[in-house]
Amino acid sequence: MRLTRLAAWTAAVVLLAGAAQAQDTKAAIDAANKGFIAAYAKHDAAAVAAFYSTTAEAFPPGSDLVKGRDAIRKMWQEVMDSGIAAADLKTTEVHAEGNFAYEVGTYAMMSKDGKVADRGKYVVVWLKEGGQWKLHRDIWNTTMPPPPAPAKK
Repeated sequence: MRLTRLAAWTAAVVLLAGAAQAQDTKAAIDAANKGFIAAYAKHDAAAVAAFYSTTAEAFPPGSDLVKGRDAIRKMWQEVMDSGIAAADLKTTEVHAEGNFAYEVGTYAMMSKDGKVADRGKYVVVWLKEGGQWKLHRDIWNTTMPPPPAPAKK
């Protein structure tokens, strides 16, 4: 009977520790996302790129793979220069295992006049690097319809 009670108690502690770790990971990822959005709002592409791991890769829509922080900085600078003034992220799911986590969510990108220029969904694989959660693989795609084709003459 004692062994059964001890096993149940141990299982409960392990489950609670796992739940606490999941909450800590979600909180850390939420904080990183807030920092990312704040850096973007300041149009600081270098600060945005600093949220990525040293071996990060981004998979932007309609583009080739973007590898490494410097290339990711240039990519975000181009987005900023195109007139996208702000971004908003809504996390719908986070799951962590060891030094890796994944996040699923939706995004909106707004132009300088505050209108939604793009909206869609994303998946990020996070890597714990130097004690910090960093975006490691970042993929997103639009849910907006393509622009209408030009009229034929």
